[in-house]
Amino acid sequence: MTRHGSPLLSADAGAHDHRIPWRGADYPCRTVTPHGPAGTEPLLVLSGGLQTRHSWARFERHVASRIPLVIPDLPPARTPGRTAQSLSWDDLTDATLHAMDRLRIRRFAVLGVSSGYPIGYRLAQRHPDRVTRLMLFGASPRPAPRLAELIGKGLRREADARSPRSAETPSDRLRAARELVGVLTNTEAAERHLLIRAAGRVVLDQLAASSGDPLIRYVHDRGFLLLHDPLPPGGLRGLPSLVGVGEFDTATTVADNRAVAGTISGATFVVLKNADHLLHMERDADFAALVTLFLDGRPLGTLQHCSIEKMP
Repeated sequence: MTRHGSPLLSADAGAHDHRIPWRGADYPCRTVTPHGPAGTEPLLVLSGGLQTRHSWARFERHVASRIPLVIPDLPPARTPGRTAQSLSWDDLTDATLHAMDRLRIRRFAVLGVSSGYPIGYRLAQRHPDRVTRLMLFGASPRPAPRLAELIGKGLRREADARSPRSAETPSDRLRAARELVGVLTNTEAAERHLLIRAAGRVVLDQLAASSGDPLIRYVHDRGFLLLHDPLPPGGLRGLPSLVGVGEFDTATTVADNRAVAGTISGATFVVLKNADHLLHMERDADFAALVTLFLDGRPLGTLQHCSIEKMP
């Protein structure tokens, strides 16, 4: 690991939690270090909305024996009662790079998923000397109409929640969780595919069991930022890049992801068969195999569960 300039990761094998101080507060960051020699440079994992550093357990089981992982729980972009102090995509990009600096990781690959993709894209644009490879999944130039409508509803609900008359019950949370999962996942495909249905159910149970309105939490986490230029102008070139999507994804469609891939010169575009938006949960082994092959620079044509397209 020291050959990658990452002494904190090389100190002890296994998983560790760190506190990353940033702008007068701090946030947690998980690192996972292989017990043997690392096969690649560290992989920075940027999760989607309402996911945490513990949402990648299945992925870890497949790759942590040889790929060092860094999984930050970035601060929410908006704090309840302090909406005037919202963070921007640029702020979150700064917070992410700060974590890598604190961990003394000079060069790293990036995996950005869903609302983690705008941060990964900006890191690659602005720090090409530090990002070695870029992988984006569930990426879209703008939110799909149903998602944009739901975000707007969440913003209105946020305003209502500040009213003294506002009240929330477990049934309210369950209703909001079902609404959110119903937009972020393809419910029709879930009826036909057990793995898609099971992943959606896990997310639904987690949201319903947590405190607070799940839709407001989604808006605070990063959801409202999706309405504000998730895909920055300028494009990317000169960086090995992969953009992927599940064939049944309705939250970020195949066309949406292909459009993002089209802004990256020479990107590889992959559609995973029998998959929806929660790729790392639904098809964890296939997803991990795709990520590992790409990090190793090996051909992806051996993967039976993907269709592959090379962008100009």
